[in-house]
Amino acid sequence: MPRLSTLPGLARRPAAALAVLTALALSACGGGGGDDTPDGGSGGETPSASINALAGDWVQKGCVRAGGQSYRKMLRARVTGANTLDYYEGVFTFGGNDCAGGGRLTGPSKLGTLSFDPSEAGGGLAAHWGLYRTVIGMRHGAIWALRSPPLLCLLGDEIPSIQPTLSAVSASLATVPADNCFVR
Repeated sequence: MPRLSTLPGLARRPAAALAVLTALALSACGGGGGDDTPDGGSGGETPSASINALAGDWVQKGCVRAGGQSYRKMLRARVTGANTLDYYEGVFTFGGNDCAGGGRLTGPSKLGTLSFDPSEAGGGLAAHWGLYRTVIGMRHGAIWALRSPPLLCLLGDEIPSIQPTLSAVSASLATVPADNCFVR
């Protein structure tokens, strides 16, 4: 195995140790570039912790390419109670590989229901922790996070939550590409 040389200065730390320290420093601030703040650096208002802020139709921000076609997922959230909503999902397909023009919508079909408790907002982020029940009765923990400007990101979770605070959700969002989230 080759030996890593030391760098001059810097208390003569091995290059591997310096690389690890650099990686830790970058991960602590959200990475080496891109959007590292929950609101994408917009300085916008904090989204509402109300479940009504999730209601409506959302389309995946990023374009998924497959051969000569492309698509974007679509989701629909219908509020059905004080802390519950029905979750539907469909797909917009496009003839070219750039998601341009009018897409053709297939669906949406109901995938399940979500019951949220609690919800919290602050610092350009609102998080809604809940229980997702599929139409076939499976149960999963879920977090729906709304960033400013309106960007809805869905996070998997456990029961009880392994991301029980707004700061833990924010840290998870730092690992989710914005293109995997949804816009209005």
